Amino acid sequence: MKVLKKGIVIICLIFSVFLSAQNEKTDDKDQLIEKMCYELKNSENQNDSVRFTILKEKYILPYLNKFPAADRRIQNDNLYFRFQKMCEHFRDFLSRSKPIKNKYWTKVDIKPEITVTNKEILELKNSKNLYYFEYSGKKTLVKTDTEFWIETFTDDTYSKLFYRWIGFNKFELEFIESNNKAKKNFSKKGEKFIYEVINKENNYFWVLVEIPGQSRLVKFKLFEEK
Repeated sequence: MKVLKKGIVIICLIFSVFLSAQNEKTDDKDQLIEKMCYELKNSENQNDSVRFTILKEKYILPYLNKFPAADRRIQNDNLYFRFQKMCEHFRDFLSRSKPIKNKYWTKVDIKPEITVTNKEILELKNSKNLYYFEYSGKKTLVKTDTEFWIETFTDDTYSKLFYRWIGFNKFELEFIESNNKAKKNFSKKGEKFIYEVINKENNYFWVLVEIPGQSRLVKFKLFEEK
């Protein structure tokens, strides 16, 4: 019995160390991104080419070289999308280099007036089939119920999120999982996003996106599938 107990203790300790190492690895990536963001902010007076060369040589390559060659592309993708989410200065750069050019997404400087009605909100809540368009213009299908928000993309990949109404015109999506390269690298399980319905026009709603840690305001068109 003593031998058995000793074995269980050892296994628990190993498991605990493993979990700690995994958490440290995750934290290391976010800490790296924080350093990269700080570097990007403090080099605003330099040429963009120089700025990103510094990021590449000082942070990105040393980080990727910790992984086997076969894993580096996946790690690079993950780093890129997390950097985009966590660093406002990188998002500003992307906005300048790749501005929104479609009619489905609009950057706003101040929060719009809320004019959606109770009847329209009830209509949206009862809608089980929705869709929206990505920045690229590609159509994403959405199926909802009282618990989940499931997105299907044009390449047949998907994302699954918890779907909760948290106010008169606000709903929250909590990321669960995805096999879409951009979505699964942009978000972590448990991360939440707040959406505020502004108004309805024709067969679509204008919805304001609120992503924790981001100050930029963006609204997009959310359509009902008829």
